[in-house]
Amino acid sequence: MKRKILISLLLIANLIYSSCLGQQEIDVTYIANSGFLIESGSKKIVIDALFKHGWNNYLIPTDTIVSDIINQRDPFNNSTLMLITHNHGDHFDPAMVVAYLLHNSENILIAPPLITNTILKHPDYKKFENQIVHLDKINQEKNDTTIQGIRVQSFFIQHDSRPEIENVGYLIEIDNLKVFHTGDYNGSETVEFENLHLQNENIDLAFLNFYGFWNTIEEREFTEKYINPKQIALMHIPPAEIETVKDSVNLIDDFIDIAVFDSSMTRKAFVFNTK
Repeated sequence: MKRKILISLLLIANLIYSSCLGQQEIDVTYIANSGFLIESGSKKIVIDALFKHGWNNYLIPTDTIVSDIINQRDPFNNSTLMLITHNHGDHFDPAMVVAYLLHNSENILIAPPLITNTILKHPDYKKFENQIVHLDKINQEKNDTTIQGIRVQSFFIQHDSRPEIENVGYLIEIDNLKVFHTGDYNGSETVEFENLHLQNENIDLAFLNFYGFWNTIEEREFTEKYINPKQIALMHIPPAEIETVKDSVNLIDDFIDIAVFDSSMTRKAFVFNTK
């Protein structure tokens, strides 16, 4: 108990100190694969957090972590907004998401139609249908909503070379900081992505698929030209490749700072100047 109080006091002190310096902080806890808990002040978001398939390649959340998310146990307590990028089994599990909504009647889900249509087939769908924000694939300008002070803009961006997959990228504004999550978009489709003009959004932190955006000169130029974030967190990295990716990142000069998460439930603080 004393330890929890001490940690809380230290976090509060750090926030006050950072504020005086003209800085703001986003705290990120890595769950698995492309799944994260994103925190700023009292606001919390989980994205691509509930799934069970890693295809013998990608990290999956443990049963304990899944239970903690569904039952809103620390550090997931008060994480009232869930985002899901697409319906692949290494990002989304229908039964887990339904359990999350049924256990937390005030919580909200934003996800593409292939996901929302799937979970609305559940026999108890009437208990949570009002907790779902439906995305419009045709009139995409409508996909701009604010939930409990968190603004979320949703963009249908191509998964890789398969346009039939409903992959959604999210631009999240939380306490005047902007966070972008690509889902499984890897930069292979450029025309529609360039038309988003994300480079004008002053993005603070970008969660980028490690299969693009950073490893070659061309990828880095694309990232700087069309996203231009202040910091990057790589995701979707197979555990067997983590150390190789870290070594490669360390060899890159004159580029945006890149963070690589080592293991599940690792927490990192991303600090940004606001003055």
